[in-house]
Formats: sequence, C-alpha cells, structure tokens
Amino acid sequence: MPGVVITLALCWGMKALIDLPSGNTEAQPYGDVLDFVRVKPKEEPVKKKKRPAKPETPEAPPPPPAMPQVSTDAPVLEKIATGRPSINPAINMDGLGFNLGNLQEGEYLPIVKVAPIYPERAVNRGIQGFCTVEYTVTREGTVKDVQVVESLCDSWLFQKPSINAAKRFRYQPKVVGGKTQEVKGVRNRFTYLIQGGDNG
Repeated sequence: MPGVVITLALCWGMKALIDLPSGNTEAQPYGDVLDFVRVKPKEEPVKKKKRPAKPETPEAPPPPPAMPQVSTDAPVLEKIATGRPSINPAINMDGLGFNLGNLQEGEYLPIVKVAPIYPERAVNRGIQGFCTVEYTVTREGTVKDVQVVESLCDSWLFQKPSINAAKRFRYQPKVVGGKTQEVKGVRNRFTYLIQGGDNG
C-alpha cells in the first residue's frame, strides 16, 4: 500500500511539472543599449576683414612761414680828430686770434658781426622792432660787458639774442701810440624784421 501512494505522488508531481506555463524564453540583451548622437562642433562665423579706408587726398601743404630777417647796424663810433688820415691796416684772422703785428694808428673797426637768432615767440606773435646794446671793445678786439639799452629796445624778447650776438663780435682794436686801447660805450642796433611783414 505505501508503494502505491509513493508511485501516485511521483506521477502527480511529474504531471505538475509538465503542465507549468512556459515563461518568456527570449534572451534578454546584456547590458544597456546606448544611443550615441554626434554633436557637430559650432562653426565660428568667418569674420570679414574690414577693408582699409582709402587714404584721404592730402591737402596742399601750407606755405612756409615767413623767414625773419635780422640786420646789424653799424656801431655808433666816437669821432676823434687825429689830424691825420685814417689808415685801415690789413688784419689776418687765425682761428679766434688776430695778427696784431705792425700796429698802425687808427680807430677800432668791426671785423666779424654775427646776426642774432630771431626769437620764435616774437615770430609767432608777429613782433618786429629794434634793440640796441652797449659794450666795450677790448684791446684784443673782443667784446665784453654787453648790456641792453632798455630805452632803445622795442621788446624784451629781443634782449637776450641781441646780447648773445654782440658777444661774438670781433674788432680790429683801437691803436694809439703803437698800443691797443679799450673802447667803452660802443653801441650796436639790431633790427628784427619778419619777411613779408609790415615794415611801415
């Protein structure tokens, strides 16, 4: 009897296994499937190069400024009666020195005169005029103690260039009794005129 029961139980169990519903037999894919989307890099817009502006036609250059003219007037000479005709001995210039050999009687005479530099400020302002300086001619023919005669100088702008120019003057010194002499109180007037200016 027990053998019959066991046999029936085995048969029933086998039948139950056979009748089990079949599951989803499709193979599941392994892992996750990723979709790749390629992103195109942003294309930078091409910058248009600016064409260089055409150079403007240059205007005609302005006429050159009027060139100032400076003149040096002859110094005021003291007239001295010598009782004999004046003689102008030949003077040789050697560098800054003078050949004073064979001195002869006579008054001092200008050998080198330098024109002053016209002040730029005076040119810009259109200032013209005169400036007189006074100085001493030395025994060597150089100039010292240069001063401006303020009452005879039209503008203070002319004072410094007039002094600087007078310092560079050179003279044949005055000779008395075979010896050179200093001469004080010599004056020279500088004229400052702008070319094309009103000289009236």
